[in-house]
This record gives sequence, structure tokens and C-alpha cells, in this order.
Amino acid sequence: MSARTGRSSSIRPSPMVRNSQQVDDGILQPDQPESNADGGEEVPQKPSRGPVAVGRSLEISVTPEMCMEQLVDKLKLLDYEKDFCRRKKPYRKPLSRLYFALPLPSGSQSEQFFYFTGLASWLIGLAGGDLPAPKMEDDPNMSCNSIIAAARKLGFASPGFTPIKLTAGNGKEVCGVLDALADYVLEKRNFTFKLPKYQADTYPEEAADTGDAEDDQGGELEEDFAMPNYEDAQEEEAYMEAGLAPPPGGGGNKGGAGKAEANAGVAAGTLVDKQMLTSNVDPTAWRLELEKVAPRLRILLTADTKDWRTNLEEVHNNSKSISTAWPESRGVLEKLRSDLNGSLEKLTTREKYLNEQFERQMQQYRAQRVALQNIQVSYNQHTEAISDRNNELHRISEQLSEMKQQMEERGTNISDATPVVRIKGAIKKLADELHEMEVRIGVVSNTLLQLSLKNRRLLQNQAVMSDEDDI
Repeated sequence: MSARTGRSSSIRPSPMVRNSQQVDDGILQPDQPESNADGGEEVPQKPSRGPVAVGRSLEISVTPEMCMEQLVDKLKLLDYEKDFCRRKKPYRKPLSRLYFALPLPSGSQSEQFFYFTGLASWLIGLAGGDLPAPKMEDDPNMSCNSIIAAARKLGFASPGFTPIKLTAGNGKEVCGVLDALADYVLEKRNFTFKLPKYQADTYPEEAADTGDAEDDQGGELEEDFAMPNYEDAQEEEAYMEAGLAPPPGGGGNKGGAGKAEANAGVAAGTLVDKQMLTSNVDPTAWRLELEKVAPRLRILLTADTKDWRTNLEEVHNNSKSISTAWPESRGVLEKLRSDLNGSLEKLTTREKYLNEQFERQMQQYRAQRVALQNIQVSYNQHTEAISDRNNELHRISEQLSEMKQQMEERGTNISDATPVVRIKGAIKKLADELHEMEVRIGVVSNTLLQLSLKNRRLLQNQAVMSDEDDI
């Protein structure tokens, strides 16, 4: 039966009944014919799929431990060890019976939550929903909201808890969500749990015993604790090493030559059993051997503290001891009570006397204590004032050190002649550049003068030649 509480009138009870033998043996498979446990005729599975109930709850009404055990069985029916655990590397380990019911040690809670989100995503995919595979860096709150939203799309009712409770990765809410999704997938695949059919016993019935129950029990104990016949085995091995066949009566029931010889051996054995046993062992040697072995055969039985018989016997013994010792102890306790009451009265009287005698000293003490409190308050106030003054002194000292540092920097800048040297160097460089420019200007002026004189001569020559041509 389903472990969840219904939330809607349209929910129909799940027809599945859990059976550990069916789950472990893997009798039922999705959309495959079933076979009886005794290897009988196969019963074909109906291919038609009825409508899946909607509005079912994501909560459970049982403990997480019980729900987790049922969930592991359902996941085995879905072949999650192959389709989910070994789907991709690194492979996941199969779930234990209490994996999601209890929190893991510190440091493994993220791994537990990631396993839950991956398993929920896989189940939602089998149910026909669309939920991407989670990742380790995903936000836990977003992952839980996505799982609840995908479950609602499949027809589940809104849970009575907030999705934040799923971020723990364990507990009643996590088991409820996974169990609900597993039931949904199983019902969608038309899984049905049936009672197992046990194979009929084909062994022949044992003959009815005419003896008493004690004789039967003694026979069973003799059979259980019967010692092997080592002499027959050694004799048979000797014959085999010599290459001969063992004698017809040797080796127990294994080496009988025929039915008649076996019956004769049984009859002879019966006669031997009925005869009187005689011992050829020396009693003195037997007694010496017994003295050697007896210390080794001692068994020390330790009392089990959890045995109710031992506890009950101990309670009875304690009760008897208390009943025996109570009359004497009662008188001693009564005398002790009277002595204590007398001492208490004496202490009370003495206390009152001391209070009356030291009343004046107590008043002085109270006055001194009040004065001490006032002095302590004054001391605290002065201590705070001193602390404020020290803070102010510290601040002023920091400002003074800053001003001294600034003055030192300015004095260093004033006494430093480096800028003057740089200015003189710059003036000298400018004078050199001016001298060079003057030289260049003179060269250029001379060149222009020569060009102007040359042009003037050319003009004069041209004018003279033009005059001659005119004449």
C-alpha cells in the first residue's frame, strides 16, 4: 500500500503490495510476461495502459526509514543500478536502506543532495516530464523549486512543506518526493505486485515415528553431532592406493556389493548394538588421562546482562536483601534524622544569636560597601576621562609628527641646489643653441647675398645684350 497521505478525492489507492521476495528475485519486469515461481505457465502482461491518477500527494505518513526501504525496492524494479547509477562516469553507488532517511556525516551533505536531485531528475524523465540533469554548481533552492514545479506538471498536488526543506538532502520530505515519483513511474508502466506462489514439495513423506518426542529429539541430536567414521575412510583409501576393491562391508553404505549383503550388514550391526559393551581400557590409565584433560574441558559461562531471567533473579535477590536489612536500617535512619533535626535547630539558634551580636558591624559593612560602590563609580568615570585624554593626546601627536615630516620635506627642498644646477645647465645649453643658430643664420645670409649679386649681374648682362641688339 502507498505510504503517502491523499490530498484529493480523485486519488485512487495504489494496487501495489510490497513483497521482498518478488523484489529480490526480480519476478516482475516492465511490459514483459510474468512467470510463476514454480516455473509454470507464463501469464502475458496486458499492453494497454490505463489513465494514471493525478492530484496525488508528495508527502508520506510513515517514518522515513520505512519509506526508504520501500523506495529501494521500487528503484530495483526500475533497474536504477544500470540505468541511473552506471549511466555515466564516475559511477554512483547503489542506495542503502537508510541513505535519504538519515543525514550523512559533515562534509557529505552536498553529495547527498546532488544524489537526490539527480535521482529525482531521472524519475521525472521516466514519468514523461522535462527536467534537465542537475550540476554540482547549481543553486540548491532553484533545483528544489524546479523539482516541485516538474512534479506539479505531472499532476501532483502542491506539498504542505516549502521547497527549501529539500535542500537538506535527507528527511521525510526528500523520501516522500522520491517515493511519490517512483510510484508514479511504476503505475505508468503498469507494474503490479502479486503474492508469491511457492513450489509444492516433491519429497516423499517421512514415516510416522512411534517413539516419544524425547526419543525423536535425541535421535536428531545424535545425527547432528555424529562423528565421521574415520577408520572406514582410512581403510577405503588403503585399498584404493593398493589398486584393490574395498570389502563389501567397508566404507559405510557407499561400498555395498548388493542388497542382500547390505541387509546382512545391517542385521549384524543391530545384533552388535544389542550386545553388552565391554571395555578393555585400564582404569588407572583412563583416570590419569582424565585428570590431564579435565582442566581443558571446563567451560566458563558468563552471565548475559540482557537476559531477563538473570535480571529477574537479581531483582528478587535485591528485594530479599532490602527486606532483611530494612528493619535495622530503619532504626539507624530514624536516629540519624533526629540527630540532624537537633543539629539543625542548634545551627538556627546560633545563627540568630550571631546576627544579633554582629548587627552593628553588619551596618558598618553595608555603609562601607555603599561607599566602595560610589568610589568605584567615580573611579570608572575618571578612568574614562583619562582614556579620552589619552586618545586626544595620541591624535595630537600624530598631527605633530605629520607637520614635522612636512617641514623636513620643505627644508630639504629649500637647501637642495639641484634645481639651480639644472637651470644653469639649461641656460648654457640654450646659449650653445643660440650660437649655433647665429652661425647658421650668417651662412644663410651670405648665401642669399651671393645669389642676389649673381642675379643682379645676370640682369645687367641681359640688359646690355638687349641694348646691343637694338643698336
